[in-house]
Amino acid sequence: MNSTALKIGNLLKTTLKWLALTVIPLFIVFVIGEQIESARLGAVAACENAKDQPNCMRQRGYLAASPFYPDITRRVIGGYAKLLGGALGATYAPPPPPTEEDSK
Repeated sequence: MNSTALKIGNLLKTTLKWLALTVIPLFIVFVIGEQIESARLGAVAACENAKDQPNCMRQRGYLAASPFYPDITRRVIGGYAKLLGGALGATYAPPPPPTEEDSK
């Protein structure tokens, strides 16, 4: 009976260790990706009223159209955050332009 409890305990310890070794890094990458996406949406908001919006976005380190990121690292991490965040209910689209009713 005691050896069965030890085997179950070792199995549980191994399972939790491997779960932590996979989930924690994925969570950290998700948080970093969220920060990247937040910064991109901040750049979109800052360049909203610019005369030359693509140039304004480039000056802030982003592309004006999809894929939005000039380097592959931010594309992958941002895409992962969008995928997971979208599954959790987040939206990463910029807000629609204000209507006349909103300005009154």
